[in-house]
Amino acid sequence: MLLAFDLDKTLVTNDFVLPEDIEQGLRDVREAGHHLTVLTGRPLRAARPFLDQLDLSGPFSVNHGALVMDRGGAVLRRRRIAAAMVDGLVKGYLEDAEVEFSCVVDDTLWVRDPNHERWGWAHTQNRAIDRFRTGLALDADKVVFYANGRSEAVDRAIARSHPELLRYLWGDGFLEIVPTGADKGTALAYIASRLGVPRDQVVAFGDGLNDLSMLSWAGHSVAVGPEAHPEVIAIAREHIPAPEEGGVRTWLTSNLG
Repeated sequence: MLLAFDLDKTLVTNDFVLPEDIEQGLRDVREAGHHLTVLTGRPLRAARPFLDQLDLSGPFSVNHGALVMDRGGAVLRRRRIAAAMVDGLVKGYLEDAEVEFSCVVDDTLWVRDPNHERWGWAHTQNRAIDRFRTGLALDADKVVFYANGRSEAVDRAIARSHPELLRYLWGDGFLEIVPTGADKGTALAYIASRLGVPRDQVVAFGDGLNDLSMLSWAGHSVAVGPEAHPEVIAIAREHIPAPEEGGVRTWLTSNLG
């Protein structure tokens, strides 16, 4: 069996902690012979502490499904937004002081103003930040807009100009643009195929909009936590408590001993 997990609010608490009981539960089922994978919207640097804590033995996905890697760091599958399209997505906002954006390329954030207060968190996490300019030929893993109440308008504009791109509009004021074929469902299908696990033996756990595709693809789907998106709850076959309440650990114990 392949067990596929989102990180935030699925395995990781709102305080950004992977509880010891969940960590131990995952180690137990892996030692019992099951495969584990993580598919997260986080970039690699932000996901790495949790990936190391879990000590995954197989492939995983970061930046949603844009980048699939193995434990040794080899890139197995990559999807990116072409540089010309990146320039087109952000050029209308280069002089718009109300809309910040970042073009995520590996672990570097390319932004309009690296010294803007918006990026204080990135400096504290030692994330690389550089100044974006059109013509840099940057193929991006994703583009993120922080639109201060205008995210829906930006989303509509991008939907008209680039309907083929995936868009995740989050309730806390930002919009993620992801390459075609870089959703978690596509990445999970790739990982399952690589591991030789049939679809009906895949269980996916998640809570957010970006988890919908992998929950839909998996043979069995589990929504996690009270903040799970309504669409996630609607398609999932089960709904379990948040990581603070040991939701995943309880599921593992009840279903896999």
